[in-house]
Amino acid sequence: MMYVGYFDECKADREQGRNNYLVAGLVIPMDQIGIIEAQITQLALELFGSRELAKETEFHADSIYRAKDNFRGRTMAERAAIIGRLARFIGENQYVAKVYAAIDSSKIYNPEQAAEFAFAHFVERVQMCVWDRPCVLIGDTDDDEARNMVRDFSRFRAQGTPWAHGIEIKTVVDTVHFCKSHHSRLIQLADAYAWLTVHSWGLRQGVMAGLVNEAIKGVNLFPNRYKYWPNT
Repeated sequence: MMYVGYFDECKADREQGRNNYLVAGLVIPMDQIGIIEAQITQLALELFGSRELAKETEFHADSIYRAKDNFRGRTMAERAAIIGRLARFIGENQYVAKVYAAIDSSKIYNPEQAAEFAFAHFVERVQMCVWDRPCVLIGDTDDDEARNMVRDFSRFRAQGTPWAHGIEIKTVVDTVHFCKSHHSRLIQLADAYAWLTVHSWGLRQGVMAGLVNEAIKGVNLFPNRYKYWPNT
């Protein structure tokens, strides 16, 4: 069985009280990708009247929460329900592994290395999920950080992850691939998981946050593998 790891990142935002650089994603067996994609496509059809992969039918969790872009004009209850649907696509599929790595940039000597550390820990935990089965990584970014990830990943594969107790990256293969989020429903779902991970830290308050909490109640979003560092 081959796996695909779809991932996204959330940069630290000190103004909003978030010091963590997060890389989060979903590790999905190939035979489940079409099933999950069909679920999200059906939701797009219900909301937008189209199955087409386009910016006009894209799910972006922050836009849903803030009533921006494709979700402008929808009520808070409607938007919370959409987030709840996406959460269930993740939490109710027993074959989907949830993975994240969060680095508190305020507690490390070189805060500018938070992205590198988060990605390295994320790759380790993907490897721990798949063990001896092959997996490729697909991310949602196309900036300098993407080029850094490609460079770092090639180093991890050649030398292992960069610390004393780092692991060998044996079956997370090839290179890191990148895709525009509106071209991939699974990238959109990875974005939702990254957003939901941040939401679980309790930084968001107010009526909309409460509605989202109600919409995702009982959904298993606890990660299969994660790293939160440093945690003191």
